Amino acid sequence: FSSSTLSIAFVAVQSILSARLLGTDGLGLVSTVMTFVVLVNTVFSFRMGDFVVRYFSKAKADGNLEQANAVIKGSAIAESITSIIAFLFLLLISHTASTLLSKIYEPVYTQSLIRLFGLIILANLATETANGVLRVTNHYKTQAAINLIQTIMTFSMITLAFIFHWGINEVLWAYLIGKVFVGVSPIVMAFWAMSREFGRDWWKSSLSTLPPFKEMAYFAISTNFSATIKQFASESEPLWLTLFFNEGAAGLYKVALAIVNLLTIPITPFIQTAFPEITTSVVSKKWDQLRKLLRKITLLAAIWTIPAGLFMVVFGKWIITIFYKSTFLPAYPSLVVLIIGFGVSNVLFWNRSLLLSFGKANLSLYVLAICGLLKIGLAFLLLPQLGIEGEAALLSGFLIITSVTMVIMGYKLIERGKTQEVRSEAA
Repeated sequence: FSSSTLSIAFVAVQSILSARLLGTDGLGLVSTVMTFVVLVNTVFSFRMGDFVVRYFSKAKADGNLEQANAVIKGSAIAESITSIIAFLFLLLISHTASTLLSKIYEPVYTQSLIRLFGLIILANLATETANGVLRVTNHYKTQAAINLIQTIMTFSMITLAFIFHWGINEVLWAYLIGKVFVGVSPIVMAFWAMSREFGRDWWKSSLSTLPPFKEMAYFAISTNFSATIKQFASESEPLWLTLFFNEGAAGLYKVALAIVNLLTIPITPFIQTAFPEITTSVVSKKWDQLRKLLRKITLLAAIWTIPAGLFMVVFGKWIITIFYKSTFLPAYPSLVVLIIGFGVSNVLFWNRSLLLSFGKANLSLYVLAICGLLKIGLAFLLLPQLGIEGEAALLSGFLIITSVTMVIMGYKLIERGKTQEVRSEAA
């Protein structure tokens, strides 16, 4: 939490400097390139961090250390293979993508930026697995330090770019170097953590001790589809706006998103720490403890989100005018609409984690799939008429509906678990 609090100032100033340096068009191009690369990576990502928390936590709790080691080994191998495939696929489609997404800038230039930033995929070869290990082994301070250092690195380089009036290339390099650091560092620290807790030969564990392949594959594929659909539905706006309009529209939306994203920064540590705790309560069937935990983290999230959101609504125009430029003022209506959706999502941030703790990745998949496809379909109908405000409204609606629906599903699972336990005790 301390790390994220410190990061707020760096991220806020960093977004301001980038916007003032690049303008709407340049900022939109950088946002589009980064979003496209991340989206490709997500398509091939099987959310191995969630996989590790689910299976590694259970094996540790059961005292099955051989299987715990095998889970990490198998997860790292699978993630590394998919990362390499994702990078090759990115190179293959970069030409077509740059042609579609270049409205102001030359396609050749856009393609070169896509391929450059695509290196983060290789830098994050087994990062999801590594972060899962650090979470389960309670190395939150390590993760916090890595994230804070990465934030400072990126902030420092963008500040230099602003001072010396550099351009798009240097800003993208700043983000690239930060992403490489935050990708490689967890892998190094996770290997050290595993060696310390399970011995240096932990990686020699036989994969034959893994849980049933069908069960693991189903969980991994479900979380992959879930994450991919969520990425398309809730984090791909720069691509849609550039596709329907131009890089300038994406730049305006990026400013609105940069301001509202400040709401989520203090919540991120709760997401990382809550999932293992929720999983532990579910595995041990401590239903009252789980309810208490959910109430506490919801209250903590609300204490930050509600006042911060109201502040942004009231002073949003002044924030944009003073810290960015008056040319970014058209982003204010989108900012207000986004605050509503992100506010609800913030307060109920644990909704998907609860379903995953029950091993119900399929439920979140269904919810995200239905709502995501609906949102994407509506985008083709509404965006040409409503512009960036329409995209903001679609995203807010998506966040609200999916969050509330998954919370209801999660509480029904808790009630079912409690009822079954009562029946077992009575029998």
